Amino acid sequence: MASAELKDALKKAADKVGEYIANASELKVQTKTVVVGSGQAETLAASTVISFDGDNTTVLPTQTGADGKLEINGVLYDIHMQNVQAAIDYRQKLLDSVVGILMP
Repeated sequence: MASAELKDALKKAADKVGEYIANASELKVQTKTVVVGSGQAETLAASTVISFDGDNTTVLPTQTGADGKLEINGVLYDIHMQNVQAAIDYRQKLLDSVVGILMP
């Protein structure tokens, strides 16, 4: 492989690794709901953003119960948290792959 081709290939690989790292730096999970057959658009029901440093923000829907206390829909919460865990696991696999490529 010629020197210019090698440099180009290495630059492309480095750019791709940079994209993976940038995408992994902030993890966003959104759980949406839709009323089947309504023709209405999806509604954001819950969201979580996790930064690479571990800081996170989660927004969950609540409603006021009969006793006046805020309640979270347990089923929706469980589904959202399963999605969050799946995203965390995927990001870890992605980072492990990148590290494996850089440090075989």
